[in-house]
Amino acid sequence: MPPAGLQAIPGVDRIHIPWAYAGAARDLVLALKLRAARPAAEVMARAVAEVIQASGTVAEVITWVPGRSRDIRVRGFDHAETIARELGSRVGIPVVSLLERARDRPDQTTLSGHARWLNLDGAFAGAGSAGRVLVVDDLVTTGATVATCAGVLRRLGASHIEVAAPCRA
Repeated sequence: MPPAGLQAIPGVDRIHIPWAYAGAARDLVLALKLRAARPAAEVMARAVAEVIQASGTVAEVITWVPGRSRDIRVRGFDHAETIARELGSRVGIPVVSLLERARDRPDQTTLSGHARWLNLDGAFAGAGSAGRVLVVDDLVTTGATVATCAGVLRRLGASHIEVAAPCRA
């Protein structure tokens, strides 16, 4: 069941999100994404870990929504991977790369809800095999990104998919 205020996401069995995208939580996401402030990932992972520890998970592995290559080059690291690795160390679940960008798409921030879904068609591919997976991203807005990733993971054999993100918009 999704947290209050968040709709179910196609292909996703469970959602773990501690905060709304506002105030200090929004500042943390932007610090990590725009200013490469890695300590923000630790704070976000801690909050997500607390939610997961309180509600439980059946995930066997953690993976992340891969960032756009240009953003990773500018920032120097993949921000969602950083959150995922910190989360994995906190909850004791191995972190593996199961998703990759098949091609970069325009940034989602300026797109409408419907356009976000269309923009992601073919954006991700899978690398490896999956069972029960927890997918990490920094922010869930419409759910289009994590739903697209869930579809790829299902094709890789994922039997159960959970999503974890520090914030929901």
